[in-house]
Amino acid sequence: SSDDVNVHSVYVAQQHLDALANRVSNAIKQKVSFDKHVLGSMMGEVTFAPGQLVQTYVSELDQMFQTSHKILPRWSAPCRVINR
Repeated sequence: SSDDVNVHSVYVAQQHLDALANRVSNAIKQKVSFDKHVLGSMMGEVTFAPGQLVQTYVSELDQMFQTSHKILPRWSAPCRVINR
């Protein structure tokens, strides 16, 4: 019946909201853990001044197991910091 369809639609919508809340909660926990680890390390927080050269690491490639991704560079080309 239409009442059953409405009840199930609301239930599915609530499950989506619960899943989103769980993802946000886990992301916050991961950030707190990461920040605690970085700030507690010997180097602490690293800040870069304008004009310094930096490279970024492409971590998404670590999770890809296709042969074609094996030879892709993991680090970006050097870039200059413009501002903080």
